Amino acid sequence: MKQDTKRKPAKSTKKNPVEPQKTEAKNKTSLVWWFLLLGSITALFLSPMLSNDFTNWDDEGYVLTNTLLHGPDWKGIFTQPLLGNYHPLAVLSLALNYHLAELNPFSYLLFNLILHVTNTLLVFYFILIISGRKPWVALVTAFIFGLHPMHVESVAWISERKDVLYTLFFLLSLINYWQYLKTAKRRNYWLCFFCFILSLLSKPAAIVLPLVLLLLDYWKGRPFSKKIITEKIIFFILSSVFAALTIHAQSEKAMASLDLYPLWTRLFFACYAMMIYFIRFFIPYPLAAFHPYPNADDLGLAVLLSPLFVIALAVFLWRLRKNKIIVFGLSFFIINLILVLQLVSIGYTIVSERYTYVPYIGLAFIAAMWLNNFHVKTKSALYRVLPALMILVFGVVSFQRTKVWKNSGSLWNDVIKHYKEAAVPHSNLAHYFSKLASETTDPEKVKSLYQQAIAECGIAIQNDPGHYMAYKTRGLDLIQLNRYEEAVPDAESLIRLTPDRDPDHSLGFSMRGTAYMNLHQFEKAIDDFNTRLLIHPDDDATLNKRGASLYNGLKKYEEALSDFDKAIELNPKGAYYLNRSRCYYLLGKTDKAKSDAQMALQKGTVLSDEFKKLLNL
Repeated sequence: MKQDTKRKPAKSTKKNPVEPQKTEAKNKTSLVWWFLLLGSITALFLSPMLSNDFTNWDDEGYVLTNTLLHGPDWKGIFTQPLLGNYHPLAVLSLALNYHLAELNPFSYLLFNLILHVTNTLLVFYFILIISGRKPWVALVTAFIFGLHPMHVESVAWISERKDVLYTLFFLLSLINYWQYLKTAKRRNYWLCFFCFILSLLSKPAAIVLPLVLLLLDYWKGRPFSKKIITEKIIFFILSSVFAALTIHAQSEKAMASLDLYPLWTRLFFACYAMMIYFIRFFIPYPLAAFHPYPNADDLGLAVLLSPLFVIALAVFLWRLRKNKIIVFGLSFFIINLILVLQLVSIGYTIVSERYTYVPYIGLAFIAAMWLNNFHVKTKSALYRVLPALMILVFGVVSFQRTKVWKNSGSLWNDVIKHYKEAAVPHSNLAHYFSKLASETTDPEKVKSLYQQAIAECGIAIQNDPGHYMAYKTRGLDLIQLNRYEEAVPDAESLIRLTPDRDPDHSLGFSMRGTAYMNLHQFEKAIDDFNTRLLIHPDDDATLNKRGASLYNGLKKYEEALSDFDKAIELNPKGAYYLNRSRCYYLLGKTDKAKSDAQMALQKGTVLSDEFKKLLNL
């Protein structure tokens, strides 16, 4: 039998150069569709925030009264801490909004939303490249990040621009470091460092990034070596510099809290915060812009038992130390929380929802990887059902949550629903009512709003007799209602409760002086105005009031004239011109009195018919 001599053609060993290009193009197209899906859904669920207004929860200091934004003041932005923090890039971004739209909140909120959507896409890409190109894992992680209700605070709160901005550069730094680990290109290393600088300039929370880089070394499987450490030296040096700047900027605020709580409670607060942040990843309730510290005399069972949770978490982590997913995800969560666990207490809250913005990436990664591995083993439909359910639930809750940030009234009423006995939400709600009253023309409505503000201050003081902000607001509102005798004790409480270096300390003297002036106790009023002006010599309102007390009460017209001159130089208000006009008239300088009266009229100040007649106007 003849053998078949035909041979099969040998397979070509040459690669088709077109195929990799097609695959790469297909991957890029696929990535674009993932981005569109992720970005559009995230933006849709958070879109109600775009109709919100500024709130009185730091927005006044960051935007409404922040003169650094005007111009902008480049030197001031990069040299002056703002509200106890050094974050010049965040302030610069707010200055950009001011340049584009001045005080239109839509501009600021839109920028926040764009940054958050961008961060969500970066989370997707970061998880995609470190997970071995698992798009479903990346998508689930990014959706949790983008729609988690605990993250609404970071996005819908205008003052938290620093959060979304620092995270943008933080993620870009991590992405470039991972590319450096894959390619060993120094370009990526230096881009990582540059993005780290930008992140630090946006918010000091970025100082933990060197630890996260070490965590990425672990995830990549790099053996521990001298090179790993030397690569991070410049990162740790820069972190140390910014840590020192932050401690210096916040030292007074941090140390003040030690007066109320013993040092040993710090450990309990840290454990409690860790426990709450972990639990609320799964059950985001209750949600509030303000979570107060417990009563100093009764920390509560949850706080006292919280160290047991941390011990259990540590044991769990140790038992599963060979599970890289658990170790990486939990370590990412803990590292990015370590600075905000209230070991040194900053501010009034034991837990702040915005602090979970970056840490939850670690927990979301664990959840997404577990779901992926569960699908590989079981082929269960839960692989798609659970993420869809999560998107729906988190999305709807976040959609409603953005409306809470509509204005100061909705924000603080929401907090009061959860924490009725906390002083801060009541005093901030009072401040909101006072501001509404100052912008209202209907006399009855004005009176009603001031009365509501005074009532809220009363509740705040009842809950915390040392809460000086309530005395400040109530005292000012009582003056507006001509209840001067009642305003004096509040002014004295403000003087007593505020430190000498606090601006509100000297404001107490101005408040009391105003009450004394209207009670015709002019010498007492002038003494208080003098104290205020020793601390704030350029306070035009106090200069005007001292001038009025001098010429009305003590008939010292020349001295009064000097105060009016300086007040007008600082702030040419119509009321100041009117007071100087009256002073000129009493000095017999009718022409100057008439000129100032006409200027006051031009500025919309109402003159009495009697005074007009005296000046022949």
